Amino acid sequence: MTRTLAAIVLIFPAIGRAQEPPDLASADDLAQLLKPILIQKIPPVLFQDSHNWGHQAMIPVGVTWRGLKAEVRKSPRNHDEWRKLIVTAQDLPRTLDLKIHDVKTIDAEKQTFKVFLTFQMGVHYEQQNWANGVRLWSGSVRARAQVKVDLDCENTIRVVFDKGALPDFLVRVRATAAKVHYDKLVVEHINGIGGSGAKVIGDALHDTVKRVRPSLERELLAKASDAVVRSVDTREMRIGFSSLFKSK
Repeated sequence: MTRTLAAIVLIFPAIGRAQEPPDLASADDLAQLLKPILIQKIPPVLFQDSHNWGHQAMIPVGVTWRGLKAEVRKSPRNHDEWRKLIVTAQDLPRTLDLKIHDVKTIDAEKQTFKVFLTFQMGVHYEQQNWANGVRLWSGSVRARAQVKVDLDCENTIRVVFDKGALPDFLVRVRATAAKVHYDKLVVEHINGIGGSGAKVIGDALHDTVKRVRPSLERELLAKASDAVVRSVDTREMRIGFSSLFKSK
């Protein structure tokens, strides 16, 4: 996403130099141009994390006698609570939408603009509880939702003439604010229960969490928003146009 926003910045200077504020048609055309690039660049697995998955402990499995001395034999066995979370992007050609709007020229070097990005997200959560090699319990949940990201962005473009007659451009794009939210949450599977049964149970669980821990959802979305702001901050890129005219 960072590279794509950088591409947006490289195209925007021509728009921003207009005497009048840019019309939304230009931004819409740019968004349509960038959508297939995003579809190709967004990885299928957005986030993957596991806690203790595959953990084993040395468990006594027998006794060996050496004369009158007993020696306990140990062997690795599955143990403890295993948890796994996988977040994926789903059906991007159908579910992804990108909008660029409110393009404003602040001064000769800075522009601001807003980006709205949405696509379908899949979530798979699995947990297994083990004790001394015996699986006590296992369960999984599979769900999907439409994730939405609102970004306030700015780009700066500085022109330098320190190398030759043609200028170099120093470009940087960053997000100054982000808001992550979602809707259309559908629980597709709960530990062997699928279809309408999984949806009913999933809706009940979601409502229960919102009532019992209303701050939990807000905290998770706030963390996601902060992570987006940190990630959408490119280093200053130097583009030397003089190199384009060098003979091969």
